[in-house]
Amino acid sequence: MSNSWNKNNYRQQQEAFISGHGGTTSREVIYAIMPNICSILLTTTIIGLFNEVIHRNIRVLIEFALIVIPSILCCTILSEYVITVCFIMMAISAINILILGFNLNSLPIHHRKFPCDKKPFITNFRALTNIITAICILAIDFHIFPRKFAKTEIFGYSLMDSGVGLFILANALVAPEAKDFTPKPRIGFFHTISKNIKYTARSCIPLLILGFGRSVAIEILGYQKHVTEYGVHWNFFITLAFVKLFTSSITSTINSKYSLLSGIWILGMHEYVLSTKGLKEWVLSNKPRDDFVSANREGVVSVPGYVGLYLIGVAIGRLIHSTYQNSQAQNSFQHKLKIIHIKLFGYEFDANYNESMILCIKLSLISAQTCAATLFCDTYFRVSRRLANAGYCMWILTLGVMILTLLLLIEIISDILVYKNIDLEYDQKKTKMQKTNIKNKRETVSDKYEKNIAENTIEIFEAVNYNGLIFFLFSNLMTGGINMLVRTLYINELNAVQILIAYMAVNVLSVLLLYRKQVQIKL
Repeated sequence: MSNSWNKNNYRQQQEAFISGHGGTTSREVIYAIMPNICSILLTTTIIGLFNEVIHRNIRVLIEFALIVIPSILCCTILSEYVITVCFIMMAISAINILILGFNLNSLPIHHRKFPCDKKPFITNFRALTNIITAICILAIDFHIFPRKFAKTEIFGYSLMDSGVGLFILANALVAPEAKDFTPKPRIGFFHTISKNIKYTARSCIPLLILGFGRSVAIEILGYQKHVTEYGVHWNFFITLAFVKLFTSSITSTINSKYSLLSGIWILGMHEYVLSTKGLKEWVLSNKPRDDFVSANREGVVSVPGYVGLYLIGVAIGRLIHSTYQNSQAQNSFQHKLKIIHIKLFGYEFDANYNESMILCIKLSLISAQTCAATLFCDTYFRVSRRLANAGYCMWILTLGVMILTLLLLIEIISDILVYKNIDLEYDQKKTKMQKTNIKNKRETVSDKYEKNIAENTIEIFEAVNYNGLIFFLFSNLMTGGINMLVRTLYINELNAVQILIAYMAVNVLSVLLLYRKQVQIKL
């Protein structure tokens, strides 16, 4: 009886510990994410410097030490010192850039070679979203995780509130609708929508099984739950399934080139219904949860908001993919810079630019527009993760596009510095082989070149993206297991950090092994 009471008492303490928080400012959330972006620049420049002398496994350890561990520390014990951490990372990165720059003095910056279907900054964005989410879902159970980053109870901004929204946005950027620009034949409205819904419904079944299976497991094991997050039985997997079903139905009837207008219309109608029909007050109230809909009102009501967010994300994805579509031939590795002649104050000079630079400007303008929309919505409607209202969706778009812009800027720096170094190595090896007239060499210069390109990507990010949903699912299972074995509320700072590092090491290692074996598990 005593053990049962202690277990129930501890569960109530845990639920109280993760509930009832008011969040923080949008600036604090951005500050919390900035070290993750700086760590990517630092890792990229270090890999560029030591590409030829470090083993593949050592490189993965460097990636983990420079990306994952700082992510853990900056949202826990170093959360008040993120500006200092960013400054240190940027200073070291600047030194690396200067060293890399010495090799470029005699070389014209003319192109970068990379596979045309790869967008490293999107890969980094998707993986970073997954990694930060995985860290937060366990870290929140320890005292070292600041309560200002915990999910908000009613209105406000927080780091954990951003996770589900950024995950939806990340999926939208690489959705088939965002990449496919070929005109589709008109088969018939009812035939098209019925065929698409049947196919999507089948693909949603595994997500629904995971979602309701998680709810059953929580009830059986007596695991703590934050009811106002999604509801009593609802969770992220169920939201993802319904968003997938509804967005697929919409894009099968309305051309995806109108996804921006569709997303804005849905968010506008969602906000109108929330504000004028008493739905907002009902969701945020303490009224009884005596049937399935009322028990899961947060999950049910938030779906239209996530659908609108997804469709706008598809529009941003179409902008990104269309930018490169016309500039790259299939199976080509050439990404040429263009030249513009500028005359200013009597001086004439030529400036080089490419599609990535133009896209960086476009994304920064979009981020400014969504920022203005967020401020407007926050003034009149507030920002609520529970409702997934217009304010929340605009905030996610602002944050997501800002991160994409910064990651693209890092990619442009890599284009100029890191990959140009590889060009130099390539030219030197090609000249040496021509002089010695070596034939029948097992690894050709071009093979070596492509290998160098692969080696300068962040392998941890590639692995996480390769099995993204499995990584998230495994993180959830690990989080549950640790909470069942360890009383996280009573763990000191040092042990909490050690547990988080070990937990992320196991998560990353799991998907890394699958990636290297080229085993992809699709749900």
